[in-house]
Order: sequence, then structure tokens, then C-alpha cells
Amino acid sequence: METKKSKKKVEGVLKKEFSRRDFIKTTALGAAGLSLSSWAPVPFTYGAQPPIKIGMLNEYTVFATEYGYWLGKVGRTAIAKINAEGGIAGRKLELHEYDTKANPAWSASMCRKMILEDKVDLIMGSIHSGVHLACFPIIKQYKIPLFSGGSMTYEFTGKDSLSLHGGYYIRNHSHARSQAVAAWKFGFDNLGKKWTFLNADYAWGHSLAREFGSRVRAAGGKTQDIFAPPATQDFIPFLQKVDPDTEVLFTAFLGSSGLGVLRQTVEVGLHKRLQRFTVICTTEGIGQEVVGKESVGAYYIEYHPRHLDQVPKELHPYEIAYRKACGVDKDGKEVGNPKVTIAGSHMYSMWIYPYMIKLGIEQCGWKDSKKNMDLIKAICSLKLKAGPWCPVGDLVMREEDHQGFNDFYISRVEPDLKLKVLERIPKEKAMYEPETDLRTIT
Repeated sequence: METKKSKKKVEGVLKKEFSRRDFIKTTALGAAGLSLSSWAPVPFTYGAQPPIKIGMLNEYTVFATEYGYWLGKVGRTAIAKINAEGGIAGRKLELHEYDTKANPAWSASMCRKMILEDKVDLIMGSIHSGVHLACFPIIKQYKIPLFSGGSMTYEFTGKDSLSLHGGYYIRNHSHARSQAVAAWKFGFDNLGKKWTFLNADYAWGHSLAREFGSRVRAAGGKTQDIFAPPATQDFIPFLQKVDPDTEVLFTAFLGSSGLGVLRQTVEVGLHKRLQRFTVICTTEGIGQEVVGKESVGAYYIEYHPRHLDQVPKELHPYEIAYRKACGVDKDGKEVGNPKVTIAGSHMYSMWIYPYMIKLGIEQCGWKDSKKNMDLIKAICSLKLKAGPWCPVGDLVMREEDHQGFNDFYISRVEPDLKLKVLERIPKEKAMYEPETDLRTIT
């Protein structure tokens, strides 16, 4: 049913740094590996050149569907907008879209299908690190660029980048290390110096504990690590292990587990004697009214504010237009469906990628896969300014590791359950020295 319409001491660790529920829309599509997207033709007359085929993988069923819904919607909207404005170099963008089922092996098969059967030129999407890891050997083999939708595992743009994916992976959003570099000091200076990490027991949870924890310890703090299965519902046994002198409880779980751990800190009274700190990933696509009053007072690291009035004023003209195009209101809800909350700190990646691809193609003269590495180098040299295609503000790509950087925000849940921005952290404070240099790849 394929349709074509369409992350020792201060000197040792810190020296490298520069100063939902109701809306989950599952679908039977993809159950047999079928393409999902459908866009009607736009009233632009293209030339005889073949379309540029873009593959898109997202979590539409099984797990992390709050992310998949929004990454897919925003990606389709951006591609339709590019087409309505004349495509890229006179060529239409043709989208081939698949469900990852949150299953790495299945996703690898879909990745191979897109490349060998759909003949896609580029692939984008997915917040699942396991999905990306499973696709790496395939994109490396066929030399097809993969643009991360939201995977937060730092190592993917770290020292082993070349062996992992051959330099064919691009990430314009944050990850565990940049989040820690940007935000650990706020937590250390304002919330406390004795931290306990209660995180999901897989790569993402370990990466956050490692990146934040190493900086806290380097600055003279104390840390404790507790890991629980990602789908844990009863956190009481784990919360009972929290050191009595803990001042900051940092948690990292997704979906219902993310809600459960926060609520159960209140049930056992931990919220009265310590500060709760986490990344926005734990509540993306879930309204604070769903999380509940138990989240009041918790601190979140946002990558782009959920509420329009918390977005910096100078970005409002771009932010308002972006939200309108994607069907999002001022409160971060889907227009016409107020029960649906945006994944606002992640979905912007899919808005920006098609534009980055357009700029890269125009810069290097790409026409087909023979110049894929030239295209990647062009894209990873971009320094985007705030604008209609970059509503999050200036975004800088780095050629050495294909990693992007933009501003961060520290927010707190207020009594009215609104995420209020307390501090904006400039992208420069999220930067660290690259561990690899992919500029020499030919």
C-alpha cells in the first residue's frame, strides 16, 4: 500500500568544555512493512528530473509513540512545504515512511527495504538509539545519510563515529553529553551537590548518569547510581535505596514509567527533602495535567520551550508560523485536540532537516549518491540563523563529528502545572571538544 504522494577533578573532566495518553495514534499500517505517508501533489510543475526520495522511520506503534506521532507529522509538513515552494533544485521530494515498531531488527529490515526497493536517497527520523544502531551497518554499507530524529546516545557522534556508521550519521539536536555540559552546573549550584541517579537500565539512562555524574564528582559532589528496568511501574523498592543525604534526585524514564517515578517520589515523601531534576524527554508528548500535581516543583531541561510565552520574544515570529504550519497552539497542544501535547523539544529536528538538505544540495551541487559525502560535509558545515526554517534560534553544525548545537532551557513545573523557563543556556555553553574528526572522509 505504498503511496508516493507525497547526545578525577575539575581539570580532568571539565577542561574539554567551552565555558499522552489519550492521543496515541496507533495504526495498522506498517504491520507488513508498508509505507505510511501520503501527500497530495502540489501545484508546482517540476522538470524532467527524478524526485529526491527521502525515507522516514519513526515509532508509530508499540513504544515512544508520542514521539513518533509528532516527528512524523512535522517531517511530513516540512517536506510538503519544501515541495510547495518548488522542491530542491527543481526536484520534488518523495517520502517513503515506515514504522520502526520500536524494534531494532525490524527497523534494520525496513532501512534495507527503503534503500534497495524504494531507492531512497536519504533517511531521517526515530528517537530510538537501538534503531539507529541497527541501521548503522546498512547505511555504512550503502553510503546513505541518516539524519537522527532524536536519539540521545552521545557515543553516536563520539570517538567511534567512523567505525559505527562511516560518517553517514547527522544529528542536529542535543544528546546526553551536551545536555550534561549545558545543565549540570545549574543543578549543582542551585539544587544541591549530592545527587542520586535513578535511571532506566539501558544505554540512554546510563549515558545520562555517566555524563552528569562525572561532572558533579569532578566539582566535588557526591553521586549514587540506581538503575531499574525501563518499564518499571513499582518504584518503591528503588526509591527506598536512595541515600538519605541525597539533595538532588535525577530520574530518566520514558512513558508511564516516567510518570510513575515522579508520582511515587511524592507517595514516599522524597519531594519534601530533595529536589527533582530530569530531562524533558521524560514528559515529551504528555501534558503536565496528565503527569499531575506530583510534578509541581520538579525541574526539567528543555531543548525548546513547550509554551509559546516561554519562547524568547525574538523568536516569536518564526515560532508562531512554525506552530501554525504544524497545527500547534500557544500552550503546546494540537490544534483541535487539546488532549494531545507536543514533543516540542524533539520534533523541531524534523522541521529543520529538509531545509538543511536543501541548503546542502544547493551548496555542493548534489544530484545522486555519488556525491553523498559531499552533501554531508556541506550540511555539517551549516551555521543556521534563527528564521522560518530554524524557529529554535541559531543552530550550529560541527564538521568534525556531524553534531549540532542550539540553546537549552531550565524550566520548573509551577502550581498551575505550566513549565516556566527559569534560565536560557546559550548553545556555546553546551559545546565540548569533538572526539573525532570526520572531515578527512572522502
